[in-house]
Amino acid sequence: MKKTDITPPSFLVLLRIMGRYLRPYRFRFLLGTALRLSSDLVYLFTTYALAKATVLLGYYAIGGSLQNFWFYFVAWVVSHTYVTAVRQIAKYLCYYVSERVNLDSQAAAFHRLAAIDISWHEKENTGNKLKRAQNGAEGLRRLIRIWVDNLVEITVNFLGIIIIVAFTDVTIAGILLLYLGTYLLVALPLSRRASQASRLVNQNEEDYSGLAYEIINNIRSVKVLGMFSQLFVYLKRLDTKVFLSVITRIRRFRFKSWTQSTWGFIFRVVAMIVIVRGIIHGHYDVGFFILFSFYFNSLRASAEELSEISQDITISRYTIARLEGILTEKITIDDNENKVAFPKNWQTITLANVSFSYGNRTVLENVSFTIRRGEKIGIVGLSGAGKSTLFKLLLKEYENFTGDIFFDGISIRQIKKDSYFKQVAAVLQDTEVFNFSLKENITIANAEEANNKPLFKRTLEIAHIKDFVSRLPHGEGTLIGEKGVKLSGGEKQRLGIARAIFKQPDVLFLDEATSHLDLESEEKIKDSLHQFFKDVTAVVIAHRLTTIQEMDRILLIEGGRLLESGNFKTLYKEKGRFFELWEKQRL
Repeated sequence: MKKTDITPPSFLVLLRIMGRYLRPYRFRFLLGTALRLSSDLVYLFTTYALAKATVLLGYYAIGGSLQNFWFYFVAWVVSHTYVTAVRQIAKYLCYYVSERVNLDSQAAAFHRLAAIDISWHEKENTGNKLKRAQNGAEGLRRLIRIWVDNLVEITVNFLGIIIIVAFTDVTIAGILLLYLGTYLLVALPLSRRASQASRLVNQNEEDYSGLAYEIINNIRSVKVLGMFSQLFVYLKRLDTKVFLSVITRIRRFRFKSWTQSTWGFIFRVVAMIVIVRGIIHGHYDVGFFILFSFYFNSLRASAEELSEISQDITISRYTIARLEGILTEKITIDDNENKVAFPKNWQTITLANVSFSYGNRTVLENVSFTIRRGEKIGIVGLSGAGKSTLFKLLLKEYENFTGDIFFDGISIRQIKKDSYFKQVAAVLQDTEVFNFSLKENITIANAEEANNKPLFKRTLEIAHIKDFVSRLPHGEGTLIGEKGVKLSGGEKQRLGIARAIFKQPDVLFLDEATSHLDLESEEKIKDSLHQFFKDVTAVVIAHRLTTIQEMDRILLIEGGRLLESGNFKTLYKEKGRFFELWEKQRL
């Protein structure tokens, strides 16, 4: 579905969505709403009391009684004080809820993003995904604030003022109703056009933010490959789209505002002429003229306010729809329903006629082999042969492959992901570093053993982290990552290996795990990994064939097919494809 095809939720669905987020804070929200309602009802009385006090003071003659004047004046002071205080309390309560809902909805979106299948993420721009979550959360926050800031007051003004005026004169009340009806008929179409312009601005800003995020996120490549000039051209194009859409939005909003103001002024003049004629003929007193002036200003302000916030409500509905698109995205791999735990005492991993395609491009074709518990398997092949894709399937990143992968007859598709990764660890080609200490970056892989000092010490030794930890300013407590000490490529790979070791897995997958290491470091880690391999089943993808020389079995993948299988001596003696690759690397 394209962004422009997003359908906003109906108001009934919107209320259900809002109710879901408000449920934990419903007491605060309802109390805030009740206080705001009471303050707006009392505010109608303050206007009435002030008008009555003004008229009584106008009729005052020296020596006359001011008792009634002081009654309404004191009533005005007390009611105004109540309104001022209670309104702020109501806003505080509802603002508190709005901020909690904003954070809760973002947390829900990020939690969902982490669970959605990789195939969806590959189709979505990272910056756009974050912007969708943030905009949707802001939409929820905005609606709650609109409710307490505007909608309660607007509702009270519309109903209360019409009822109060109707008790004095039905004709004037009819004029006010006609004004409201025609005003909304004029304003709503203009509001929809303005909303369309606002939605286009949001979509263009998402595209701009997405590209800007990618540029900064990949700043090293952008700099060293000299790509910024061309990327900046693309960014400027998006910048121009944003600017032009903003100008359209401004133009439509200003035209709407002018039309509404003019329409309100016309009705006010007509109503005041009717009232003045009534005063001349003795039907009304001056107090009604003052009261009407106050009430019409409130009514007109509420009508304009409703028109203005209708844009925000519409925009919020669209942003919430895009957020809900994330929250309702189908989860397959991370869904644990009707799935089983990882079999702890498994004996074999079997790939049976596994095939996989990216679109129309076949990457793996009828790959079959069996790994016995405790075996060390090396997977080799040229770039693009399908090795990394095979790893992705073993790491449950995709399930839309044909054939199957079994752990003792249990399909990998039927194993709960959280249970699976309690027993499985992986070292990928690129190790991501978080803005935590070195120790936290390692122990995050196995939080339950975070305080296990002997395990941590052993991990540092096996991964040869000790070789560089002594050079860090605060040792293992040194902050690393974007805001801390930068690690070299080799140091990052050792960190990735340390995470896998600290996890104490049953099965270990390594994808080009030593590709960034110098020969001396590689030899050290090879020796250490062989110690670690004694306790696990290991599957290793290697670019350097020397890395897998001592594996129990080597699988050669080429063109997406399993071409050769055997230990090093057997494959070398056969002088087949593996032999060719080995000899080329020796040169």
